[in-house]
Amino acid sequence: MAVAARSGGFTTLLKKRNFLRLWLAQLISMTILNASNYAILVLIEEVTGSTTLVGLAIICFSLPAVLFGAPAGVFVDRMNKRLVLWGSNCLRAFASFGFVLSLLIDRHQIIPIYLLTFLIATIGQFFTPAEGSTIPLVVSEEELVPALSLFNITFTLSQAVGFILLAPIVLSLFPTLHIASLTVHPTETLYLLIGVLYLVCAGLILMIPQANLIQSRSAPRGTLPAQPLNLSGGIWTEMRQGWSFIRRSKLLFLAVLQLAFAGTLLLVIGELATPLVTRLLALPASDMAFVFAPAGIGLVGGSVFMPRIIHRLGKSRAVLLGCASLAVTFSLVPISTLVARYLQPTTWNTNPFLLIVVAFLMLLAGVALDCINIPAQTAMQELTPEWIKGRVLALQLMLLNACSIPVIFFIGGFADLFGLDRVIYFMAISVCLFGLWGIYYERKHRKPTVATLLASQEEPPPVLATPTNVSATPAAVVTLSASDHAEITATPATDQMEPGANPTANGEQPTTIPVADEMEPATTLPTVQEEKEG
Repeated sequence: MAVAARSGGFTTLLKKRNFLRLWLAQLISMTILNASNYAILVLIEEVTGSTTLVGLAIICFSLPAVLFGAPAGVFVDRMNKRLVLWGSNCLRAFASFGFVLSLLIDRHQIIPIYLLTFLIATIGQFFTPAEGSTIPLVVSEEELVPALSLFNITFTLSQAVGFILLAPIVLSLFPTLHIASLTVHPTETLYLLIGVLYLVCAGLILMIPQANLIQSRSAPRGTLPAQPLNLSGGIWTEMRQGWSFIRRSKLLFLAVLQLAFAGTLLLVIGELATPLVTRLLALPASDMAFVFAPAGIGLVGGSVFMPRIIHRLGKSRAVLLGCASLAVTFSLVPISTLVARYLQPTTWNTNPFLLIVVAFLMLLAGVALDCINIPAQTAMQELTPEWIKGRVLALQLMLLNACSIPVIFFIGGFADLFGLDRVIYFMAISVCLFGLWGIYYERKHRKPTVATLLASQEEPPPVLATPTNVSATPAAVVTLSASDHAEITATPATDQMEPGANPTANGEQPTTIPVADEMEPATTLPTVQEEKEG
């Protein structure tokens, strides 16, 4: 991107110590969180052999985002970000050590596993929005775009490394240890490593000075201070405000849906990883890490070049390209096995050509996921102002998990009833249709709305104290210029104008949007005079 180029790109950002510490904390914590989720699925399958109980484990680490994601975002907007980041990492470290202890006592008792999984996922609901809200506090304004791009890359990278590389490699390659009367399986080793790494993340957060994470340090004059939160009704009111903000901004709503779709796809791929290796490719489950390693490489490599791709194609075309490429690669995986069976009926699964083709398809799938995820992440960050960013990020995670739970159950049942190859074809069609719908939706709602104009402001709109103030306030009209970057101007009410004055004397005919049509009754846009004074 142009801004990244002017500021020196990622290298300049990583020379900033506070940004580097925050970025490393994100990379490590998100990677081990995804590794933990993968290990839970493998552990439940190993202990119970029940697909239903595996689905229950998925619910345990997905449901907290539905229940607590949005309230956590409301709290984060009012809490000390440094304290939230440090505390969430420490608590997750202790919970991970609890995993190790529980498995050493009796690894066949799955109830403690479910409870600890639910606890870790709940704590994580506070970490993610706090981290997203902290990024603008450790970089300058001109460095914000490359900083967000790097964090988007890291988010995708952590999913790939944790879910596809770290956990499968540790579980496949680490031996079972016998220490005195204790038997330490690779799962226990993985959770011990996860607990230590969470403590490392907590230490990185403590190394960031508190003064660098005070929001008022860079807040513009006139920003409203956070109000005390009414626990009985304030949380749900602000959650509704956050969701209303997302729905008013059509492009932000589309970005949130695209992120939920990409995240759900990644979870479905993780769910089908073992069956794909054992049933479709007829290989041992231990080979899963080596089959899916190219997907992780594709995610990492694609994220490096994604800023150039977005700059050349634009966000919407990049997402469409990702959906089309993903649909093609999904379809070619079962087709390649059919061709291998036809050419070599007896030993088709050991044919090195088949493994090379599948690895290449996984590589392309990783790049295609980047084309969906990174443009949507960038759009969401750009369209969300600081005063509501925590709530938007939390609601996005809540939507992701709310969508993924039924989809995971549906895909699992579909695969059991109709076969894995038909599920993959169905996924390919679904991805293609979603990409086409995204283009249609964006073109339909490309015209800026009042909500997107509010998103470009650096402070929340002022709240009128009483209905009396509403009637006493002169009526205002929002005018949108024909340029891509809309400007907000205010035309005085007719009763406040000079006799004979013409608001369109310059010959332009502005497009007008009544404020009441786009905003809640309790909010109003600042006038030009107010913006000049601010």
